[in-house]
Amino acid sequence: MLISLVAFIITISIVVVFHEWGHYLVARANGVFVEKFSLGFGRTLISKVDSKGTEWAVSLWPLGGYVKPLDEPKLEDPDYKKGSSISEKSPFQKFLIYAAGPFFSFLLGIIIYTFIFILGVKEPAPLLAKPYINTLAYSAGVEKGDKILSVNGSEILSWNQAMEKLLGPATLGERVEIKLLSSGGVEKTIALTFPPAKGNLENYDIFGESGLMLKLPKPKIIKIIPDGAAQRSALLEGDLIEQVNGIEVEDSRQLIEIIKSSANKPLNLQVKRNSTDLTISIVPDSVKSESGETIGRIGAQLGGDFPTVDVSYGPIESVFKAVRKTWDTAYISLKLLGRMVTGDLSITNLSGPISIAQYSGQVVQTGVMNFLQFIALISVSIGLLNLLPVPGLDGGQMLIHAVEGITGKELSEKFMRGIVTVGYALLLGLMFIAFRNDILRLIN
Repeated sequence: MLISLVAFIITISIVVVFHEWGHYLVARANGVFVEKFSLGFGRTLISKVDSKGTEWAVSLWPLGGYVKPLDEPKLEDPDYKKGSSISEKSPFQKFLIYAAGPFFSFLLGIIIYTFIFILGVKEPAPLLAKPYINTLAYSAGVEKGDKILSVNGSEILSWNQAMEKLLGPATLGERVEIKLLSSGGVEKTIALTFPPAKGNLENYDIFGESGLMLKLPKPKIIKIIPDGAAQRSALLEGDLIEQVNGIEVEDSRQLIEIIKSSANKPLNLQVKRNSTDLTISIVPDSVKSESGETIGRIGAQLGGDFPTVDVSYGPIESVFKAVRKTWDTAYISLKLLGRMVTGDLSITNLSGPISIAQYSGQVVQTGVMNFLQFIALISVSIGLLNLLPVPGLDGGQMLIHAVEGITGKELSEKFMRGIVTVGYALLLGLMFIAFRNDILRLIN
C-alpha cells in the first residue's frame, strides 16, 4: 500500500510538473504574468514567491496541478504592466499557451523513451510457444520455437517489441504480416487478421486468443507465498520443476493448468535443486476463481531463465524510435477511447487514480526501467486526454481560441458559460465512471 502511494505520488508529480511547465514557459514567453504554479489541488501546504511574483506551491491533494495566469488586466494597480494578462493576448497566443501543456506531456514521453533506448535493456527473445489448437497462429502454421523477425515490416529484436507492435492490431481487429524464422532456420511470412476485442479488456487474453505466446522456459519457483501449499511442502525458492506425476512439464502455462485442475489432489513434483534431483509431494489448495470456479493453487510465484537479448540504439535512432513509440501509444489509446464511445469496448476499461496507484506500485517493484516506461505512458495519456475538445480541458480551450482566430470574434459570454458547464459535466461524469471502476476492481 505504501509503495503504491509513494510510486503514485512520484508518477503524478513528474507528469504534472512537466505538463504545467509547458503552460508556464509559453505563457511567460508571450508576456503573460503567472500568478501561481501549484503541484496538487486544495489547501496550500508550502509555497514560495519568486522574484517575478509567481507563487510556487505544493497543495494538499496530489491528484494533478495547475498554472494560474493573470486572467484580466489590473488597471487599478500602479505596478501593473500592460499586456500581461491572458485576456489581452491574441487568439493565436492563447492557443499556443493551452497547447503547450499537452505538447510537453508528449515531449516527456519522448525524452524518457529516448533515454531508455540509448541506455538499453535486457528483454526476452521473441521466441514463440506452441500455439493452442484452433487459434489464428495454429491455423497460420506457427510452430514452437519460431522467432519473430518483423511485424508489418518493422524489425523486431525482443518479445516486448513484438507485443508493442501487435497490441494495437490485436485490440482493434486489424491485419498484420509477421515474418518468422523457424528453429530449423527457415524463414516464412504469415498473415493474421485479429477479431476486434470487445467488452472489458481485463478479461480478454489478446495473445492467448490469437495463439501468439512467448515461449516460456521450464518453471522455476521464484517466490513462496506465506500460508500456501508450497510453503507447507518441501519446495524452496529456486527449485526447477521438470515433471508432475511423471509427465514432462514444458513451461509455466502447462504447470498452472495442471495445478488448477488438481484442487485437493496430491501431486508428485520431480524437482531439480541445484544439481540434485528430488521428488516432492504437494496438495494444491482449493480456491474460488474470479468466475466462481473451483481451482487448485499452490501459493508460489513461477518464473524461469528466459533467453534474453540486449536492446539499445544510438542517440539519433533512439530519438526517432522514441517519437514513433509516443505516436503509437497515443494512436492506440485514441482508437480504444473511440471504441468505448461507440460502445464496442466497455467503459469499465477506464481507470482512475486508485488503479493508477495500484499499477504504479506493481510496476516500480519490477525495476527502474519499467517504472520509467510507466511514467512515459501516463504522460502521453495525460497529453492525449487534454487534447480532447472538451471545455475545461486544454483541447477545449484550444478549439475556442481557434474559432475566435478564424472568425475574428470572441464567443459570447452566455455561450461560453453554457459550453463550460457542459464540459465540466462531461469531466465529472468521466471521473465518476473512473472512480466507480476503481472501486469495483478493489471489491472484486
